[in-house]
Amino acid sequence: MFKIKNYKSILLLFLIFFSFGFSNKNIEYFSIKTSNYLCNQNIHVIEFDPNFFEIKLIKALDNGLGRESVLSIAKRSNAIAAINGGFFTIGTKYDGKACGTLKIHDWYSLPTKPRGCIGWNKKNEFIFDRLLVNIEGYYETFSFKIDGLNRQRNKTEVILFNSLFNKTTLTDIDGEEIIIENDVITEIIKNKSSNVIPHKGYILSIHKDHPLFNTFIIGSKIAFEFNILSQTDLTSSKDWEKREYILGGTPLLIYDNEKIIDFSSELTILSFLNNKHSRTAIGVLPNGRMIFIVVDKTSIYDGMTMYELLDLLCSFNCMYALNLDGGGSSTMVFENEIKNSPHGDEDEDKSKNITRRISDAIIINSK
Repeated sequence: MFKIKNYKSILLLFLIFFSFGFSNKNIEYFSIKTSNYLCNQNIHVIEFDPNFFEIKLIKALDNGLGRESVLSIAKRSNAIAAINGGFFTIGTKYDGKACGTLKIHDWYSLPTKPRGCIGWNKKNEFIFDRLLVNIEGYYETFSFKIDGLNRQRNKTEVILFNSLFNKTTLTDIDGEEIIIENDVITEIIKNKSSNVIPHKGYILSIHKDHPLFNTFIIGSKIAFEFNILSQTDLTSSKDWEKREYILGGTPLLIYDNEKIIDFSSELTILSFLNNKHSRTAIGVLPNGRMIFIVVDKTSIYDGMTMYELLDLLCSFNCMYALNLDGGGSSTMVFENEIKNSPHGDEDEDKSKNITRRISDAIIINSK
């Protein structure tokens, strides 16, 4: 297991080499290579003072679907640095759809499990917690539950779509779609699939076996409320409502300088925690500076288990930390250069080292 007391100390059991590509008092990139009889690791770090930068979430292609490389996102955003963000769908007509919590001023995606999240505003006030988010619909004299946002509509479900998702809903013909603009139902479309989503409105998509099928009337008012539910008493719903950016990962690793060892509440699978993978994480240091970390897994380097990643983040004295998407998605860009060794898998040719296109990225811009 990777253990160090201070990331700039040299251990007896490891040979550690620092390679600085760039450094000033506000932001620096360096790498740490370790080698001993247990493992070989290549760790990439960007440490920065958020007071001097704009930290943003950017969706691939500025669309709910589709993927784009971290390098491409960084270049078109004029970013100094960037890392990959949350988990997402690979393949099918939903390729690139965020899986979990994603808010960039408005909601792209909601969590289906209580997962760790990071949120922040334009003042770079960062908070961490585990979240669930639900949607309540209000129509005439009653309220009703929405089963999901911007995703496939399954049997007996009602799904809400906004224009961040795509031009159309991509739904099947087995239901009705309620067109809503300015909180008023303007049209009801039956027996027609994949209808156009209003630019400043919603589509409420209802499966034919749902109890609300054939309930709504054109001209009636309808409204929706997004409820952010903190899964601990560490933060409040009001705290999260003030954040323009919210990104889901899993698991939450450190909170208020306390290591989190039991990840069971986030319903992650054991192999995801126990196997060595490429990893991406974000952390906050005691002095308010932040770090991005990417750990390589290649034919040479071993990657890390989640517990090794936790130890690494503790060695940096992180006060807060969250694991993000990893594996073939793990990518770090600094000054328009990919610093790690991405190994795209699942949908890419495994015989080549390919930079995977991802769903969203965290970027650092100059103010």
